[in-house]
Amino acid sequence: MRLAFPWALLLLLPLASMVVHHLRGRGGSSVGFSSLDVLRHLPRTPRQRMVPWLFWLRMSALLLLVGALARPQRETLQTGLPKEGIAIELAVDISSSMDISMPFKDTSMSRMDVTKLVVEEFAAGRPNDLLGLVTFARYADTVCPLTLSHDTLLYFIRNLAIESRPNEDGTAFGDAVALAAARLRTAEERYAATDGRPGGYTIQSKVVILLTDGNNNCGRHLPLEGAALAKEWGIRLHAIAITDPPGTKTIQTPQGPVKIEAEPLVQELILRTMAENTGGIYRRATDEASLRDIYGEIDEMETSRIESAQLHTYAEAFQPLAATALLLLALYGALSTTWLRRIP
Repeated sequence: MRLAFPWALLLLLPLASMVVHHLRGRGGSSVGFSSLDVLRHLPRTPRQRMVPWLFWLRMSALLLLVGALARPQRETLQTGLPKEGIAIELAVDISSSMDISMPFKDTSMSRMDVTKLVVEEFAAGRPNDLLGLVTFARYADTVCPLTLSHDTLLYFIRNLAIESRPNEDGTAFGDAVALAAARLRTAEERYAATDGRPGGYTIQSKVVILLTDGNNNCGRHLPLEGAALAKEWGIRLHAIAITDPPGTKTIQTPQGPVKIEAEPLVQELILRTMAENTGGIYRRATDEASLRDIYGEIDEMETSRIESAQLHTYAEAFQPLAATALLLLALYGALSTTWLRRIP
């Protein structure tokens, strides 16, 4: 709480003088009588008891008016837009294979529906970072540019849909990584021009999170080419493959037959290489729980020191004082001219 016009409190001095003058019995008009002894033993009426309170009613109103003139204000501290953070591009596969079911708690849902839930949760937990969304099937598209307005991003995530046109179906995650890296590079150059200015934003690091469930089978850029671009521009790539639970095969050993996990698919080897070449991680998700754990792991890895602009705002608080003072003055005026009127 603060006072916008504290000098208004100087008006309390004449009010104090009025109170002292009243208490000394020097205020008001009077009529002289030879003797009041006959009246001293008469009982006092309610009106007589209330007349002295007129002065205090008026003083209370004036005191509240002085408080209102000083303009008390309530201070609130608001956190404005962050000044620095991480820029993250979310590259999500929307090819037809994302319609395949995967385990979700005690039931099953399509890979796309599970992905939307987990990616939305991840994005909602990064309020201070620049986030963007790239989708891909046969072609890679920027659905949402890098933004601090995450409500917009969440809207696009919730409305992701599987590619329904057969001529545009496919999996081009090489193009998706190249496009996401280019968007991050452009954003870095744009925000570097505002560094140090009011409202500027500093990108501490750049990250692409690639999620796919298929092999790269189309596109202009090979997966390792997209990863090379990311590495050249200082971008870290985390790759996530949505697959069925790994199969097993039996091999013969001196101790007898042993079941082991089948060798990873070529797709997984490529994704692992892409991630490791840029300093990121590769993980495999087979159900909702494992996918959520992977995004949680990335969330813990990609931490930054957050510095946000703080805004001090002030809300006026004089209105209740002024309204109460006017009410008391109206009451004083009504009583002093009617029931509690004094003559002279």
